[in-house]
Amino acid sequence: YVRTGTPEYVRLIEQGSLRTFGGHTTVIAAFFSAFVSMLMFCVWWYFGKIYCTAFFYVKGPRGRVSMKNDVTAYGEEG
Repeated sequence: YVRTGTPEYVRLIEQGSLRTFGGHTTVIAAFFSAFVSMLMFCVWWYFGKIYCTAFFYVKGPRGRVSMKNDVTAYGEEG
């Protein structure tokens, strides 16, 4: 006999996939990936700033020791 229509498992796959967004799959995926990329950039930048910033200790004129950050890490002196 000849089966007509789409099989049941294909209909279930189409129902549960990104097709439920109404054909805007590419736009939604692009915005989601952009958001995740910016979020991960901020997270890893923060980790690098906290754990990988070079610093050194300087003894001042009155004998006080203070911590100074590396100039090249921030791009400014003082």
